[in-house]
Amino acid sequence: MKHLTLKALFISAFAAVSLNVQAADTYEQCLADAEAVIAAAKANGGAAAREVEQKTTVEACMAELAKIEAKYGDKTIARNPSSVMTPEDRAKWAKLFDAVDAKKFTGTRYNMAAYYR
Repeated sequence: MKHLTLKALFISAFAAVSLNVQAADTYEQCLADAEAVIAAAKANGGAAAREVEQKTTVEACMAELAKIEAKYGDKTIARNPSSVMTPEDRAKWAKLFDAVDAKKFTGTRYNMAAYYR
């Protein structure tokens, strides 16, 4: 019985670590997708940027934004979430928000890359 309990504990710990790694991967992948779209727009324009294959969806990136905002709970009611965040979370949130804009082919960085190349 002791071995079964240790195995269950090990498996649950491994699952928790893999979920954290997956969440970090989604965040990083959203940023990487946005950079790929912006690089393609700089090199070949907006039409080429729209043909870049993205590994994550906008919805997955928005879910990551919601996770960052969820840390602050009721403090964000009727406020911009960034006004109550720590500087580290605010930087992550802002980068991810810009990445979502680039993935949707909008936003300042994408427009500057696509139209003023």
